[in-house]
Amino acid sequence: MLDSAFVKEYLDTHLEQRQANKVQHGFPSPRYWNERSVPMDELTEDRRQLQKEGQQAGVYLYIGVPYCIKTTPGKCGYCLFPVEEFQGNEALEDYYGYVEREADLYRDRLQGSVLTTAYFGGGTSNLYRPHMYHKIMDLVRGIFPDIEEAADITLEGIPQLFTRDKMRAIRDSGMNRISMGVQQVNERLNRLSGRRQTTKHVVQSLEWAREFGLAANVDVIYGWPQQTVETMLEDLETLVSWDVYDITHYELNVGGPTDFALNRFHELPSTLSNLEMYREGRDFLLDRGYEQHGAYSFRKPGDPTTRPFREGYRPETTRDTSDAVGWGYAAVSFFGDASFGAGRSWSFINQRSLPLYKRAIDEGRFPIERGFRHQSEDWLLSTVFRKLLSMEIDRAGIRRAMGVDVYEEFATVWDALAERRLADIEPDWIRLVGDGPFYTPLVSALLAEERYRALREREARAQQAGLTLIGDGGAQHG
Repeated sequence: MLDSAFVKEYLDTHLEQRQANKVQHGFPSPRYWNERSVPMDELTEDRRQLQKEGQQAGVYLYIGVPYCIKTTPGKCGYCLFPVEEFQGNEALEDYYGYVEREADLYRDRLQGSVLTTAYFGGGTSNLYRPHMYHKIMDLVRGIFPDIEEAADITLEGIPQLFTRDKMRAIRDSGMNRISMGVQQVNERLNRLSGRRQTTKHVVQSLEWAREFGLAANVDVIYGWPQQTVETMLEDLETLVSWDVYDITHYELNVGGPTDFALNRFHELPSTLSNLEMYREGRDFLLDRGYEQHGAYSFRKPGDPTTRPFREGYRPETTRDTSDAVGWGYAAVSFFGDASFGAGRSWSFINQRSLPLYKRAIDEGRFPIERGFRHQSEDWLLSTVFRKLLSMEIDRAGIRRAMGVDVYEEFATVWDALAERRLADIEPDWIRLVGDGPFYTPLVSALLAEERYRALREREARAQQAGLTLIGDGGAQHG
């Protein structure tokens, strides 16, 4: 356990530093996913054993697209995801053929699994022509004949690429939600990213979604270059006036060789300004009837098309298992269960080189680039990271499922957060309160500090042994 003096000093020195959202892949950071051989047979056998014991084997499915339309500056000025420049529909449909072949490699291994959630992302998944959405869902149903009735099946896209025909095809295919990366409603600020969307594109896409009975989530970013609290609130006011029921409002993550990091860093709001934006945005939405369901997620009750979004991972209160399965270029997967024991659960990422991804499929191999074998402490941290995004940790549920009290494991951290009124500690729950959700990345980093020390030591020993290690894979959603 971390020394309480260290924890307090860490918080004192980091609370005013820019938050870096590194939580997308759970724990640990992909920079530590160094194992080149992932035992798929072992993982398959573990799933089958659970099914023999009468436990439901659920799957959260992700299918990625590598392509984005060209922008100037490149990659929308800020995106850290691996993407390829769109080369036209022929290249996109050729790529999709490889996804179908990858899915076939999983067919027997996922037999009997229930699809609980599906997300089609990227890249830019609404680059596909209308007929392709039917193909995608035919593929999904072919691998998963059993789809949960309440399954959330979401397609991500950008406003200017939606058309009425596409929206109808999305609905008719069996998808039930779109997630729109608007980022900035303000057209002047939006142009800094090189995106060509207009307000009309956003409004029209929302109208089509309503026409066809699709739930619609809108993503917007605060902490954008040249953005002020006033321009941020104007964007939120506009979304509220358009009756957008689901809004994801998250802080810009700036890093890497992006235009915003290299050329517009001086135009970014300060960390304290970003905290003010979080507070003002949260309070604005709460005052207008929205409920905060996560660190970045706000939902207004009453949407006739809404569906309960779930991450798709195994609930801590049950022994059912639900793996996250990623197909496509750079897709991420999580396989395993705490009940399997140490070393029997994995995170892994597919090839981030499109030629290498295709080569693996051509050779009949899983296109896995690197992986990480979880120990028990890694599984616990990964679970806690995910639950932090929902702002509350089911202390009692984790205790039942894993035999661990998450408060006792990290007592000095929780106590220091509670002293700063960032967390409430109860016998069965720990909740982020006040500014706590804004500091989710910081809380995650502090909880993982001790384990990361051990992983850095392991990495140093590996370097001394002459092994090549993977680079940092932190990413921001596009």
